[in-house]
Amino acid sequence: MNINYDTKPKITFSLDPLHQAYCRHLFNSKSGAKYIVVSRRSIVGKLIHSFILPSNFPVHRPLIENPVTFVLPVKNTNHYIYKSRFIHIPKWAEEKLQDYIEADFKCWVRERFEIGYKKKFDQKEIIEAILRGLNVRNNTANYDTIKKIDYRYRRKKTEKRFSELLTD
Repeated sequence: MNINYDTKPKITFSLDPLHQAYCRHLFNSKSGAKYIVVSRRSIVGKLIHSFILPSNFPVHRPLIENPVTFVLPVKNTNHYIYKSRFIHIPKWAEEKLQDYIEADFKCWVRERFEIGYKKKFDQKEIIEAILRGLNVRNNTANYDTIKKIDYRYRRKKTEKRFSELLTD
């Protein structure tokens, strides 16, 4: 049974392609799907849902650079608002969402690295596995983004070890 998502309430905002892929992974959406179906079971889904504002008039936004469309869950508490009003996410809320998704993605990547290092994988294998798992093209920009997350985390751990050596 195919669900027609064109008739469901949707929200569109800008999100980097790597973070879009992470959201597709988080919500179990197919990589070629037109929409990402939001579930309120995840923290990101709850956050997206919490920033939605109703409006009596359509809100016109400027051109979005990296648009991604999320299909919203319809519950008995929100179905009337979705049917009778226009919905949107204000710019300030969009920036908060982008920041949260980026932070959540970095934590998720760090966890993958910790698991990978415990299993004796090298950095390159872990990065390639993450990119493959997210179904993202393994290009220099994506590779370097994930490598930078690992580098910064490992650097912080090394600095923490050094500070522990100084206090005795």
